[in-house]
Amino acid sequence: MITDDAVYLDGQLCPGVRGTSSDGNKAPGAFAWIGVRDLDDDDLSRLQQAVGVDPVFLSKAHRSLQRPGLDVCGDTVAIAMTTGHYNAEDTSIDVEEVLLVLGRDFIVTVGARVTPPTEPGADADLAGGPLAAFRLVLDLVIDDYLTLLDHLDREIKQVERAVFSSDRANPVEQIYRLRRLLMDFEQATAPLVDEPLERLVRRRLPAWIADDPYSANIGEQALREIDRHFRHIDNRVRGRRELLDGILNANLTQVGIRQNEDMRKISAWVATAAAPTLVAGIYGMNFEGMPELSWTYGYPAALGLMVTLATSVHVLFRRKGWL
Repeated sequence: MITDDAVYLDGQLCPGVRGTSSDGNKAPGAFAWIGVRDLDDDDLSRLQQAVGVDPVFLSKAHRSLQRPGLDVCGDTVAIAMTTGHYNAEDTSIDVEEVLLVLGRDFIVTVGARVTPPTEPGADADLAGGPLAAFRLVLDLVIDDYLTLLDHLDREIKQVERAVFSSDRANPVEQIYRLRRLLMDFEQATAPLVDEPLERLVRRRLPAWIADDPYSANIGEQALREIDRHFRHIDNRVRGRRELLDGILNANLTQVGIRQNEDMRKISAWVATAAAPTLVAGIYGMNFEGMPELSWTYGYPAALGLMVTLATSVHVLFRRKGWL
């Protein structure tokens, strides 16, 4: 289903003009930006009539959306990639496939949340034609990834503070959830390191791209710059995953230390209670040959001995830091 249809001339929206219209009223030098959701046969037919894109080529490129890649057919370039968005409601990552189809006077975005500016005077540098729109989409994809990383960074810092706080909370569930999110993120960004921009740099692009005045902004140097952004994002994702691994290990260490502290406290209190219990057990046997049983001060002496032993053991463990 075609959801967006706009025509631009010299970077300005042409109100009332549609790229899919059949009356051919598109001015020379203008280009169409068409957004599609759930590409079907009717869309393929309309796109072929409107901008001349080969339906077989577009259908094949759309079927290959599962993995980033690039394909060229004549003057048309198709680039498949993924983009990610942070879902604050359930703290998850929504990964979506994006297909960009680029021609001399059109750009088609399939499945992308990126939509063409449709308000007159919208602040978008589209004076460079389809190549400028292509660069705009790439910049928006990068911005989405950076925004997503910022959200994850904030959550990682919160978990890190929780691990090293004085509270006895165990945020292992949050750590595993964040680690899973980073794994999903890495699956989306890792393929972009080698494809498709590297292939754009290595492969021979259609001649119209090299001849386009705007090609300096999307040429080899610009693509390498964008590729460095993707590599930087991928390295940040890998770094955050390693950081979470370290936080998980630190959390497990903290849990072990707390358990050892609990065991030491339990052992110290058991030893403190064992001293008077020993005295009480001895004198509770009531043998006839125990002289203290008939002594006038035997009872208070036994109580004093139990208190003295318990206090001595307690003080000893406190000095050792067990209590």
